[in-house]
Amino acid sequence: MRKITQEKELNRQIESILGKKTILELTPIIIKKADLSDKICFFFDTDDNASPFDINMAYDAGFDIVVPISKMTADQVPKLVQDAIFSRKPKAPTTFFIGGSNVKEAEKIAKEVIKSLIPPFECPVIIDPRGSHTTASAIVALTLQVARIHGFLDLSGKKIICLGGTGPVGQIAALIASKINAKVIITSRREQFVKELAEKLTIKAGKGATKIIGEVADTDEQYLKIVKDADIIWSVGKAGVQILSNKIMNQLPPNKIIVDINLVPPYGIEGIKPKHDNNEIYPGIFGIGALALGRLKANVEGQILKEAAATKGLKIYDYNYAFNVAKTLLARE
Repeated sequence: MRKITQEKELNRQIESILGKKTILELTPIIIKKADLSDKICFFFDTDDNASPFDINMAYDAGFDIVVPISKMTADQVPKLVQDAIFSRKPKAPTTFFIGGSNVKEAEKIAKEVIKSLIPPFECPVIIDPRGSHTTASAIVALTLQVARIHGFLDLSGKKIICLGGTGPVGQIAALIASKINAKVIITSRREQFVKELAEKLTIKAGKGATKIIGEVADTDEQYLKIVKDADIIWSVGKAGVQILSNKIMNQLPPNKIIVDINLVPPYGIEGIKPKHDNNEIYPGIFGIGALALGRLKANVEGQILKEAAATKGLKIYDYNYAFNVAKTLLARE
């Protein structure tokens, strides 16, 4: 009532000034406040085009805004990160996601992002260049689950051959396996390169991890010699490249688990199919294919993104965290 009286009085004063009636009425100006609760994900991708896969995953996980930045390099990080965090209040829901095919550059970017987060503007950081951390975590977690079905207590002391293990996924899978004390051998056609890489990975795995071995393999004879006494074989090489033929597989003794991440035929190991999930491929040899791995990988990434979106302050989501998420998700099934 008081408001109506005030408006009438104001209109009377305006009328007296203008000397005539006016249709002018005062309308309150509503200023919309910025929604500081918007969940924003800055996606730093080293590739020419930021991955639609990860962008979609971030939106589906609950982010309101995803900002893809392609052709990302470590030297660009400080300015971009600090512009992003200083433009919002401390503890605002901001996340940085590091992706891309250039794993070495992605690692540098991740370090720079963490270094550029100034208290109290710290926020979550997800590290998963080209899905290597979440994919590798899915490989090790699924292998562990199937191994227990077949009587293994864990992977400690088990011999794991990582075929094509010099790539992003192979390196991370080898790191995780060495940390749970498996005997890991990564293979390559380049002897000096694979041996030097194995040494670097062993150092990176840290104290308490088992030594990672690098072995050259290029012929059927070399592959057979390496995989014959393995407990577990991971095929993590390039898509569409067969590494182990039917001829080699038929010469292997039983009690083995094989994993192939390849979704493009020919698959890395002849006889395995993407749909296989603890299927007996050869007598006493059980396989896990790309689709089973892909489901878990996507679920792990989705879970991490959801957690990051709801997290305030600094938290690092790398392969160590992803592996624990993968094991937890499998335990719920």
